[in-house]
Amino acid sequence: MKDRDGLRYAVALIEIQGGLVGLWAFLHDLIQTGASVPLTLLPGVLFIGLVLAASVVAGVALWQDRRLGYTLSVPVQLAQVIWFVSAGLTVRISASGWLLADVFLRAPAEGGLVVGWQFDAARKSGYALSLAPREDFTLALNLIALAILVWLGFRLRALLPFRRGR
Repeated sequence: MKDRDGLRYAVALIEIQGGLVGLWAFLHDLIQTGASVPLTLLPGVLFIGLVLAASVVAGVALWQDRRLGYTLSVPVQLAQVIWFVSAGLTVRISASGWLLADVFLRAPAEGGLVVGWQFDAARKSGYALSLAPREDFTLALNLIALAILVWLGFRLRALLPFRRGR
């Protein structure tokens, strides 16, 4: 095992564990409330299920050091890098396993603007998709997904064939 393989294994484990835990919760919720999901949320529900399943596939392929693992991980992480809570829609996908690290911008209903961060090392993977009205607006950046995307960028660049004349 090369030193750089340790990071690949860590990302693979994050994707596998996060995807499996997220899928478990997703399927449980779908069984419990599937009949009451509004049709307007159906594309979002399908998207979340697809991202969580793709996370597992990407993680397994990364573990095996297959190119599919790197290329599939990019859209999986892109789907998680930004999340938001607004007056009419909440969207969040977090398949980063046991770790949550976000930087956020929040506009509370009382007025003003709050910039902050949150870190939680004992959190389950999950998702949020809701049409429930919220008074606060939050826009956040998932730092775990962003870090994985940066790492993927370097790894994919290293995997590109050498081009002459550049």
